[in-house]
Amino acid sequence: MNKTLLLILCDFLLLNLLALSRWDRTEPPTAPAVAARPASAQDDVVAALRLSLEEEKANREKLARDLAATRDESRSRAAVLDQARVRTTELSERLQKTEQEATRLAQQAQMETERSRAALESIRAEAESLRQAKEKLRTEADALRSQLTVAEVQAKSSEEKAKLTAASLRQAEEEKKKLIEQNQSLSQGVSQLAEKSGQITREIREYRPIAPNALYAGYLDRRATVRLMAERPSAQGQRVRRTESRAILLTDGTRTAALVPLSQTPFDLGDAEGSWDSLTGTLTLPPPSNFPQPLPNLESLQGSDPRLLLAPVPLALVEKHPELAYRIASDPFRFPKALLISPSGKGYGECSFKLEPSFPGYLEMDSRFLNRLQGEYAPEAGDIVLSLNGEFLGVMINDRFCALVSSLLPGPGLPLDSKGASRSAGETLAILKKRASALDSPLR
Repeated sequence: MNKTLLLILCDFLLLNLLALSRWDRTEPPTAPAVAARPASAQDDVVAALRLSLEEEKANREKLARDLAATRDESRSRAAVLDQARVRTTELSERLQKTEQEATRLAQQAQMETERSRAALESIRAEAESLRQAKEKLRTEADALRSQLTVAEVQAKSSEEKAKLTAASLRQAEEEKKKLIEQNQSLSQGVSQLAEKSGQITREIREYRPIAPNALYAGYLDRRATVRLMAERPSAQGQRVRRTESRAILLTDGTRTAALVPLSQTPFDLGDAEGSWDSLTGTLTLPPPSNFPQPLPNLESLQGSDPRLLLAPVPLALVEKHPELAYRIASDPFRFPKALLISPSGKGYGECSFKLEPSFPGYLEMDSRFLNRLQGEYAPEAGDIVLSLNGEFLGVMINDRFCALVSSLLPGPGLPLDSKGASRSAGETLAILKKRASALDSPLR
């Protein structure tokens, strides 16, 4: 315990003792001289206490001065300590930066050393390859010298042989001229015969019908797939229409396209002058080229029914497999019958047709009710119509008329745009609607 605190406690206890003591009871009543003795002792105690209090006051003043000096010294030390801490932090940061810079320089030096070592190894390898090339060139030069010597000797002997064979060559040239004249006359005859034979073969192939079963099996293997998606605004929000149709590939010898009826797309003639937020499409060719390709646009057909559309196919996709595309019939009226195949591939059958002068560009199919009762194939809208030799004729627009396709010349297009609204598609549909409304009622 602190000495000063102990002294204060003792003084406090002594004062309490003096204040609580009953001095009148302890004093003897008869002796006044004796009564003066406690009074002098009390004065001594008071004096001692006063002296103790003065010493305590002096000690407290000294402690206050020491405390102030200690506080000032602590503040100065704290300031010095803060400065030292700031200096230490700065030195630590500088040391860390120095270490990082040293690490970076060491890594850079290591990389430069590795590069120098690699460059040195490369130079050594190049020097070794140059030395080997030099040795090789020296060996080849020696071989060429020996070959040159041999060639000079052979040249001399060849000159002598050439002189001997010159006369025989002149004679051979004369005989060769005679043989060439004879061969020319023979080749002309053979070429003419081959041309006639090729023409005859083509005519036989074109005029010979193919079995319907074979045509149907070929159709199933040559169908492409067209997927279209259209998004347009409506009162209920965004409306999305998706379609997937099996299309047939056509070629006219210069370009190839997939034929898609308008009824198998997200559009119809009632969408004329409309707009869409997004139009996208893909084309998937039959195996082995069965990877989906994006479609940039759809095209209408010039000189054909406005309800038929084309999906252009890049030449690079079909140049390896040209047999996938059907050729457009060069003579649609060669056979009195045609093969009709449902677009889904569920049915097929032969059907006779005739020309209707009132409707050029269309064939009238025999769709009498009696034929249906007899079990013959009944034409329906959307059926694919093939010639009996495997060429493409057209598409049924209803259960009676077939729209002929005589060329693949594109008309107004329907651009497919996935990034924004497209009004040009609605304008094209308006043109097609106007063309469709101009058709006679049996063709609608």
